[in-house]
Amino acid sequence: MLQSSRTERPLGRRQMATTKLITADELLLMPDDGYRYELVRGELTEKMPPPGDGHGDVSGRFVIALGRYSEDNDYGVIRDNVGFQLESDPDTVRAPDVAWISPGRIEGFSPGYRFIVPDLAVEINSPTDTPRMVEERAQMWLGFGSREVWYSDPEQTTVTRYRPGQPPEILGEDDVLDRGDLLPGFSIEVWRLFRRHR
Repeated sequence: MLQSSRTERPLGRRQMATTKLITADELLLMPDDGYRYELVRGELTEKMPPPGDGHGDVSGRFVIALGRYSEDNDYGVIRDNVGFQLESDPDTVRAPDVAWISPGRIEGFSPGYRFIVPDLAVEINSPTDTPRMVEERAQMWLGFGSREVWYSDPEQTTVTRYRPGQPPEILGEDDVLDRGDLLPGFSIEVWRLFRRHR
């Protein structure tokens, strides 16, 4: 089994010199060792250990909010911790914590990674994430074609919205998160994405 550092970085040059690039199909078949991996131009990266309870709670609240919206309006689909193939030869596979894909872009299920970029990528900030890492990951999704990225910070109870060509917008728990042209009619108070009661 390939080893990597505990940060979201490719394996070191010395290690990669003796290791072939990994394909998306090979990533899919890797045995579960308790860590979540992504692929960046064929190089294996370790995203993070399995998330803790707080991370899972916030992620679940985004899934519920976006899932309810999609089901009630028959508009788009949700994916939770699913990898998307963004490049091939060499392959890049990245996985947001939550993804929303607009209507008509995917149907049914796929046995592997879909070669598609989610319209909305939702990421939950981890304790080890630095501001630079957050910015780089948000810009990565936008660079591949996501129309919007929401970065949730459970400690600060904020959601930072990233959109192409615009400065990041930080929403506090008193604000309302909505997205008229991407998610028509979607609206939720930010605090509800972090807890059940105010």
